[in-house]
Amino acid sequence: MTSQAPTPETSAQRVSHGDTMDAFAGYAAAMEQDDVRIIGYLVLYSVFESEVTRNDLHKWFLALGLDDAYLPPPIREHDAFERVTGTAGVRATYRLDEASARRRVPGQKTPDVKVTEATLMIRHVSRDNLKVVRHMVREVRDESRNRLEYAPRMAEVVFWRDPLGTGEPGRGVLQVTPDETEIGKLSPSEQERVRETLTKVEATYERYCRYYSSDRLRTVVRSYVEGLNSVMVRSGGGVYFVHKMHADRLMSLRGLVKHFGEGSQLARVPLPDQEEMREMVVAALTTQAREDLEKLALDINKAQAGGASEAQVQTLYRRFRALQDSAAEHAELLSTSLDDTQAALQLVNAQVVTLLSNAG
Repeated sequence: MTSQAPTPETSAQRVSHGDTMDAFAGYAAAMEQDDVRIIGYLVLYSVFESEVTRNDLHKWFLALGLDDAYLPPPIREHDAFERVTGTAGVRATYRLDEASARRRVPGQKTPDVKVTEATLMIRHVSRDNLKVVRHMVREVRDESRNRLEYAPRMAEVVFWRDPLGTGEPGRGVLQVTPDETEIGKLSPSEQERVRETLTKVEATYERYCRYYSSDRLRTVVRSYVEGLNSVMVRSGGGVYFVHKMHADRLMSLRGLVKHFGEGSQLARVPLPDQEEMREMVVAALTTQAREDLEKLALDINKAQAGGASEAQVQTLYRRFRALQDSAAEHAELLSTSLDDTQAALQLVNAQVVTLLSNAG
């Protein structure tokens, strides 16, 4: 039987990531020993599944001198419920035993059809202000993947919203109620599999209520790296340029990631102060700035067409100033001019001025 909440990385992937990170770490150490003049670092990281609580993160942030503004919010019980009962949540697929595997198919003369496997999965039923209701269903398919049986309610899985009335968003409790009548129709061995899967749902929910997911921890690391006025070097993310002035902060982040699951690492790859390296960073910066400015320009146009509120106008203005400050900082740190970016900033600035004057 396969009954699990899937994790995104395999052991082989961990070895591959580990070898890559170790190679980068060796390169970084050699660069530092040679005292090579650098402009900054390429930063890349891998985060694997682990058991990390909010208290753990708070303790590590404090010890490493990291800004607790980047701490994630507390885990919400509703989010844990969505994870365990969602499309990537707990399910079980297993081969049926001989007693369960032969079923008479209504309307066919052939008396028996060989069934290969059954799947238990959770499907959404309803949602209101009091609760979210989902059912564990059972689906049986033959060798050709034709569905032969479907039981729509082996158990009811309910999330009751904040039954104690705390008023805290996302609070609630899980209730799992087996349908004994439906389960009783199955063979003894399959009944046991159903009960094991329901136990897995409850245990996984408890785990998700306590520990952050690897995706959430990656978000913490990414947000912190982006907060260092980094430049995305690879389209699609995952590799950033960070100026050398943030070397100490990156070391602290590296220490943080080491606390995560086995194989989790953050590597700082020193970039030598050479023309080729500068050209690469400037090209990445120009691309990122252009994309950010194009999106901001579209949002300003929408705001102008839809009659933006004062709060929306101020949000757009703050976004423009942040992009403007970022471009100025990078130009100064890299000792270069960003002509294309400055030209785009001037165009968007004209839109911002118009938006502000209309709002006034």
